[in-house]
Amino acid sequence: MSPIGVLVNNIGSPNSPEPKDVKKFLSQFLMDEDVISIPWLFRFILVRGIIVPIRGVSSSEKYKKIWFTEGSPLMVHTRRFAAKLQAELGSKYHVELGMRYGEPSIGSALEKFKNAGISKVVFAPLYPQYAAATTSAAIKEFQRVIDLHGHSFQVQNLEPFYHQNFFQKFWVQQFQNEPNKSWDHVLFSFHGLPESQIKKTPGCLVTSDCCDKSDACSKNCYRAQCFQTAHKIASNIGLDKKQYTVSFQSRLGRAKWIQPYTEATLEYLAKNNKKNVLILSPAFVADCVETLEEIQIELREKFLAWGGVNLQQISCPNDDTEWVHGFAQHINNL
Repeated sequence: MSPIGVLVNNIGSPNSPEPKDVKKFLSQFLMDEDVISIPWLFRFILVRGIIVPIRGVSSSEKYKKIWFTEGSPLMVHTRRFAAKLQAELGSKYHVELGMRYGEPSIGSALEKFKNAGISKVVFAPLYPQYAAATTSAAIKEFQRVIDLHGHSFQVQNLEPFYHQNFFQKFWVQQFQNEPNKSWDHVLFSFHGLPESQIKKTPGCLVTSDCCDKSDACSKNCYRAQCFQTAHKIASNIGLDKKQYTVSFQSRLGRAKWIQPYTEATLEYLAKNNKKNVLILSPAFVADCVETLEEIQIELREKFLAWGGVNLQQISCPNDDTEWVHGFAQHINNL
């Protein structure tokens, strides 16, 4: 009997930190209609004519600050995760990587499954919370490639796992293992999205507090799932609502994005006597440019300039042994 294929999917990274490769990656990423939801011609002018020429150079400098010898941090951590996951799952499963953008591609992973005689594939997007720009875009590309090449796999998609014990447990344990216990405040910083994407789901963002309602996450609302992620982690580590804040980072362009913004929140905290802040970033399962450069370099410098004393961040799950073990158990239980 052939093993079950597990296609581990993440967003992807440039092949190198050089401007040429960063621009190529940004073009592929930002031209996706699920990422920038405007008509193709306007998207082409915006992305190829404005964003990529400007951000290609600045993003290249960011990547250079955090690039590993073996490649981009996200790719290195995801490869290590996949290798450990294969070891945990054993011979009943065949694990391959397939990035949404860049290499290795979803198509290359599916071709390996086909050549190995695999008939069933678990598609595992590593996005804890659902979003059209990540989860949906990845699933759509996965299905497009299957249809394009006439593959006949039996498919099972991994659901968002923000509320699952194996994911929550990692963050609780990491918090408890922090040697510094004298934090003035804890900040949960999630990747941001334009408000327009959230509002495509009926009933979302109609009021400032709708994401805190008990049924909000049932709509696959990204913002609601982020709040639920933070609330569950905070509850499990014994924080009350005055001790932590939820915010959103990585804003792009002038459009209104979901709030509160991480940068503005850190400025407020620093100027209101919250000098020692601990950040958790549970929208990411692998450290990347958003955690290693944006938070640990750029925002830390600003926090100190605003009067803060210490800004510390808990590392993402990466290839943590217990995290991999929990993920493997989750796959086994599907």
